[in-house]
Amino acid sequence: MKISIVMVAYNAEKHIAEAIVSVIKQSFIDFEFIIVDDGSTDKTLSIIRLYKDKRIVLIESEHNKHMSLNKGLQAAKGKYIALMDANAMMHIDRLRVQYSIMEEESSITVYSSWMQIFGENIKPNTISKLGNGIIENPLLQLLNENFVARSTAMIRKEFILTHCLEFNNYEHSEEYKLWTEMAKLSGVFYIESQLLVSYRINSQYSDTEKMDMQNSIYTIKNEIIDFFVEQSITSKGLLKATVIHLKKLQKMGLINNNEISKFFFAIISKNKNTLQV
Repeated sequence: MKISIVMVAYNAEKHIAEAIVSVIKQSFIDFEFIIVDDGSTDKTLSIIRLYKDKRIVLIESEHNKHMSLNKGLQAAKGKYIALMDANAMMHIDRLRVQYSIMEEESSITVYSSWMQIFGENIKPNTISKLGNGIIENPLLQLLNENFVARSTAMIRKEFILTHCLEFNNYEHSEEYKLWTEMAKLSGVFYIESQLLVSYRINSQYSDTEKMDMQNSIYTIKNEIIDFFVEQSITSKGLLKATVIHLKKLQKMGLINNNEISKFFFAIISKNKNTLQV
């Protein structure tokens, strides 16, 4: 098995058919399509069952996003794992293009691409293009932003197994946390400047969900900062003291989490050699 596609679906009855069809019509055919139903309460499960393609592997799970993602990873038999969302659609050649590059460039750990974004209130021809080619110092770039959209990612499974990696419970940011762990382990990230995925913006997060996601992002960025501080040979003490003082300012309401991460991104970007991180 060359590729395992892993898709977690929760209450996706409106658009999951489009996602499934875009996968089974791929020009590259040597794959298994693992669909994990994440405890859906609508017609998602019955729609999935309408498709009789032998490459589809259906897993039913209780509603728990990161655990459902892990069930997909654990079931994957392919050399590469391609992630997919139920509100996305693959370009017909997505798997062929990604597989070819991953085979040619054995150093690449995560292969991503640009992505067409569409949906209500989205301007026509909106494109997400965060980077191009090999990403230098990916952990530092991840401190700035999550530059890998889950639906565009293809991962070398050997790297996952070697380092015993999995998705962790970071609400609505599970893949962002995984990318940071892979970057800490010197994983190589590559972004293809082709539109290999179309992604529909249709989910309306509640205020609580938005807060949970924002808190997850802040936690991840703080963990990245802590990692850089601990890795610093020449300035660990100074950086630790800076973190402490910034946290005090944050508690006083004089600075926020986003400003702290931007500060460290700027400092580390300009002084990588001096700080030896």
